[in-house]
Amino acid sequence: MSETTETTIATSDPSGQSAYAVRDVSRLFELPESRLRYWAQTGFISPSIRVRGRTFYSFRDLIAIKVARELLGAGMPLQRVRRSLDSLRVKLPEVDQPLARLRVRCEHERVVVEDQTHSFEAATGQVLLDLNVQTLHQEVAQVLAMPRPQGPAPDRSAYEWFLYACEREAAWSGDDPDDPAFTEAREAYDRALDLDPEFAAAYTNLGALLAAVGDLDGARDHFDQALRCDPGQHEAQANLAALALRTGDPETAIAGYRQLLRAVPDSLEAHYGLARALLAVGGKGQALAHLERFIAGVDGLAAAQQAGSLRERRQHATRVVAALRRELGSG
Repeated sequence: MSETTETTIATSDPSGQSAYAVRDVSRLFELPESRLRYWAQTGFISPSIRVRGRTFYSFRDLIAIKVARELLGAGMPLQRVRRSLDSLRVKLPEVDQPLARLRVRCEHERVVVEDQTHSFEAATGQVLLDLNVQTLHQEVAQVLAMPRPQGPAPDRSAYEWFLYACEREAAWSGDDPDDPAFTEAREAYDRALDLDPEFAAAYTNLGALLAAVGDLDGARDHFDQALRCDPGQHEAQANLAALALRTGDPETAIAGYRQLLRAVPDSLEAHYGLARALLAVGGKGQALAHLERFIAGVDGLAAAQQAGSLRERRQHATRVVAALRRELGSG
């Protein structure tokens, strides 16, 4: 995919608005991608455009980010900034072009929006903000025209980008979204998907990466996309079931794990996850059977295959099995 189509996508929306990738918005406003993701996860400022299962920022979203950054930087409390943005979103036009004629500024205790004919107060504030939206258009164009920083060689194939992403993910601590290894892994998976939009394994791995930092909606979108590209992507199926269990929907998790077991009867992940989901709905007898299958499967692996997390789950499963046997009177 070319640099232009990667950053600006023509959507089917009647307004014909442009769409901006998170890494471009990060460069434009000099904000960490992790902060933009956090804002999206908390509903503060979220990308409003969805294209082929991926999310992008509209120009209206860029205005909200610009206003939020200036107000927060000037010391306005987050709740007051949120109220300002909520009102601002209602007032802003629905299409791109009129935005070039808007000015957003803060006057005394009011956030004010002006167009060619009138002005209005967006919400209350106590800082001076003067945002020229036409200037923001120009800044966006300048940032998108800048050469992108490169990690590995730019002529790598989708699979090579995928392998590089796996390497960087392995170097990640696993809990810090500001860790450079996380950013590099995510960007490399994105590169792989730009080159091969049908790369199911890249969608699955990127979804797992997003789930690890709490972006559950983004993770779910990527797992769904993986299964659209490859219905046999068992990892994606297992991850979707795990997400359902994580978000308090054991019935969906049960259906997902059972579907996976029909395809892969010896899946340790499915037996363990299904047992947890069954326990959540009171299915203790069935849960016991699946935990026993899980323990037997782990014991059948070579010692080198029994990773630390797998051993920990086996130990936990053994304790639960013993308690269930006592409760159910099965020995």
